[in-house]
Amino acid sequence: MGNQGGGRGYLVVGLDLLFMGVNFSALTLFAALKSLMASELGLTGSIAWWAAATYSAGIFAAFFAGHSRFSEERPRATVLVAALLAAVPQFLIPFSLSPYEVVALRFVQGMVMMCVPIFSAQVGRVYAGARPLALGIILAGIFIGGFVGSSVGPALSSVIGWRGTYLLFGALMIAVALIWVFTTPKETLPVVKHVGPAGVRAPSVWRDKFTIVWGFSFFPAIWIIFTLAPLIHFIASSMGWGHGAGRAASQTLEASYIAWSVIIGASAYALARGSREPRKLFNSFSKVQVICFSLAAVGSFIAYASSNLSTFLASVALVAIIQGTGPTFWSVPSTAYPRELATRAGYALGLISNAAALIGPVTTVLMTSLTIRGMWLLTAGLAIAGALLTAVASRMELPIERVSKSTTPQ
Repeated sequence: MGNQGGGRGYLVVGLDLLFMGVNFSALTLFAALKSLMASELGLTGSIAWWAAATYSAGIFAAFFAGHSRFSEERPRATVLVAALLAAVPQFLIPFSLSPYEVVALRFVQGMVMMCVPIFSAQVGRVYAGARPLALGIILAGIFIGGFVGSSVGPALSSVIGWRGTYLLFGALMIAVALIWVFTTPKETLPVVKHVGPAGVRAPSVWRDKFTIVWGFSFFPAIWIIFTLAPLIHFIASSMGWGHGAGRAASQTLEASYIAWSVIIGASAYALARGSREPRKLFNSFSKVQVICFSLAAVGSFIAYASSNLSTFLASVALVAIIQGTGPTFWSVPSTAYPRELATRAGYALGLISNAAALIGPVTTVLMTSLTIRGMWLLTAGLAIAGALLTAVASRMELPIERVSKSTTPQ
């Protein structure tokens, strides 16, 4: 990432990555240890489904709750609140008296995503063209955490039990939250001004058509990423290649999500290198996002036509490039909007795009009612829709350009 941001930039990326990795390691334990928890907590198949549904709803609620003056003006406190919303239920779930209590606590844990717009705005303050690479590394923490939780969790539970594992990870979540709060440099935190230049009140991001279009450009990606993850084992096993195929496909998808997050972030950085003008940066990021969606569609068509396991696994790895849209999408709040609006724009964009998380569990059930081939056609259609929406947004005037015009003396 060159010298853009220097040591502060590396510290920001390292702390944000640590936060995401540890929290999502802990949050993955529910799925990884569900079979051990089921008999003791009364978790039936339907209760587990509702727990997944409410967790997804919590992700949506995180952006809704974060769209407030408190979150905009107190970023350090907001990240601490997000961490506590994930960590406190981590301590309570092992001692839940009712499975419905677990369902409610999983909703609360989903609100940890409240931290993402803060991290996006942080990166925007310390990096320019390197924003996608920095965010690619940070967002990879979601899937690194998923891998750690699903592999370390079961092994650890055989030694200290599933309750002990839950409590240990809860303690780690608290420790990392405190490390983040006390070591993040103040100058890297986003600054919010409700009154813009010349005493004019900062404009509403919701009244800008760009916010709506760009927000919905990421909707298909969220739908694919978080719907495909729980289904890929079922899909691969149903294609006639046995149980081992399901495990191989799951591992391929998870590893590819991690790799593409960093690779695409680095590619967007290389394309934007040397640029500092918002329009040039945005054009670079949007071009890479269109490429990601297009290749994901190609991968979906290959998966649709796959006749052997090797081709299928290669297609799954290609579909996973959809995760590369994460770094490009989250680089835009601090690029396309004035600095004082970056956090607010991040929550607005997250609220729009993560409506897909709200309906995700329902669409998962609906997709299982389709044929396997039908699932891949739907995935391809969503990826194409994402590419088209990104292309439309790339032709629109950016909010920062509009504000610049309105404050430039005539």
